[in-house]
Amino acid sequence: MRTTRQERYDAVIVGSGFAGANMALLLARAGKRVLILEAGPGLDTTHGELFERYLLATIKTPTAPYPPDAGALDPSRTNAPRPTTEALLFAWNDPARSYLEHAPGSLPFGSTSERLAGGTGNHWMGTAIRMDGADFALHSTYGHGLDWPLGYDDLEPYYGQAEQLIGVAGDRAEQEEVNGIPYGAGYDYPQGSIPPSHGDRIFQAQVDGAAIAADSPAVARTTSTPAGRNAGPFMNRSPCRGSTSCTPICPVRAKYDPREALRSALETGRVELLAKAVVDAVHIDEAGAVTGLHYLTYDDVSVPAATGRTGEAVATAGVYVLAAHAIENARILLNTERVTGRPVANSSGFVGRHLMDHPVYLAWGLMPAAAPFYGYRGPQSTSGIETLRDGPFRRRRAAWRIEIGNGGWTWPIGDPYVTGADFIYGGNVSGTNPARSILSNRQYREAVNGILTRQLRLAFLVEQEADPSNRVELSDTWTDNLGIARPRIRYGVSEYVRAGFASARAATTRIMDLLGATDHTMTSATAPAAFRHDGQDYNYRGAGHMCGTHVMGNAPADSVVNAWQRTWDHPNLYLAGCGSMPSVGTQNPTLTMLALACRTVDDILARPA
Repeated sequence: MRTTRQERYDAVIVGSGFAGANMALLLARAGKRVLILEAGPGLDTTHGELFERYLLATIKTPTAPYPPDAGALDPSRTNAPRPTTEALLFAWNDPARSYLEHAPGSLPFGSTSERLAGGTGNHWMGTAIRMDGADFALHSTYGHGLDWPLGYDDLEPYYGQAEQLIGVAGDRAEQEEVNGIPYGAGYDYPQGSIPPSHGDRIFQAQVDGAAIAADSPAVARTTSTPAGRNAGPFMNRSPCRGSTSCTPICPVRAKYDPREALRSALETGRVELLAKAVVDAVHIDEAGAVTGLHYLTYDDVSVPAATGRTGEAVATAGVYVLAAHAIENARILLNTERVTGRPVANSSGFVGRHLMDHPVYLAWGLMPAAAPFYGYRGPQSTSGIETLRDGPFRRRRAAWRIEIGNGGWTWPIGDPYVTGADFIYGGNVSGTNPARSILSNRQYREAVNGILTRQLRLAFLVEQEADPSNRVELSDTWTDNLGIARPRIRYGVSEYVRAGFASARAATTRIMDLLGATDHTMTSATAPAAFRHDGQDYNYRGAGHMCGTHVMGNAPADSVVNAWQRTWDHPNLYLAGCGSMPSVGTQNPTLTMLALACRTVDDILARPA
């Protein structure tokens, strides 16, 4: 039975992640009444219960702690499925087991997301870096991708607001120097920077000052990475204790996540959270104004679900915000046209297009026996190399930043478990046991310890330009358990990105030489996420940075939303999140997404009553 909620809200927000939860909090503080529609479960599962799910998971992936069960690959019988690491590993091109259907000829889209209270921000690592000025004008400066309808100066005060909401730990002077961007007068981060790891200090001593990219005169400089993580007790949270599990979950809650903003929003008494409410259509009137959001409800989060939809209703308000993340926002808009026959926010034809990520060039190696790196302690990353994020080379190839890892080879191969198993069973999956030795007792302990303490890992976050052929569509065949069409992905990496990978590979060789390390990076030409460039095979990983699909711009003919994330076609509909970003730069996009959300709140509050 279809009903209309009788309560009157000032705003209805779809999604309770970084954008949705914080927008609700800010609107509530301004006296507005807000309803949040969350597709997944709410706050009834405690942090401790989520962490226990992670500990008990056989494969400790970014999606492992969060419901529905990431290892139960049955999206057609799941009420609110999402892309999981397990599906990427074992079934990326099998839509019977993978939430995302990939179009013929598509490369795999390598990133995952969550659908529960707090959204994908539950499993973010905590990196909170600002974009630099050139990132906002990629097309006009370097001839690639798209420009933004705003610049760094327009967003700078909102970056500060976002950093305060998160409680970012960072060093303003260092960031201004290496990134060449100004901060507001008198501004400083809420916390001092996270101390460098032992491995960071090795980079500072042996890599800093060296040229590592042949097409740039800039030299490497290792600097602390601003992060939403506690350097000491702060915001009623514990300091970091170095568990190296930031993604997917911090055991002591030293890392900020959007569930904190959500709880604060609910405590205002002006915000209501309706969990297990999946929006499938946007209702509009003849004048183009949104009149309501249609949603389906369910109870069962198990896989396969024993029951499906339990009801349907329409939520109404003065303003509507889709903040479900890039793929789900596009899915809602595209599904609306499918079920109602009326397109929403798509006069440009750009809804779903310009899907982006940071394809990651992952490199790993072993330090000399006399110079261990001592990973597996501290946050997963505390420092990076930011000095190669911009330059004239961007006319020819994609830029990158280097994230220096503290987690050994966990991301590359699943260590410490894989190397440990190699020396028990006589395998060589890790590439560290070519003799296929089987060891025990003291020999085993010394051999494995000697390898794990020397492991280092680099992640090159390669920018991906906005390409309209990379897109989200709707499947013609596959649905979830509620009967809503699932996303179909068309995805590839351009020559611009591939040239960036070639540069990253060359930089890896240079860095390994400077460190005296042995490169153990493995590449498989037959892996799904593989491509060839200039006779060399490459593999890429997803960074978890879903962007594009409803990009902002200066005109309705070539964008979906304006600089305030308000849709051109509907005066009371906003699309918030990374989907609005016309470029991704090289930095993790979460901070920029939150800054945009803060700016959008100002636009909503400025609307006539």
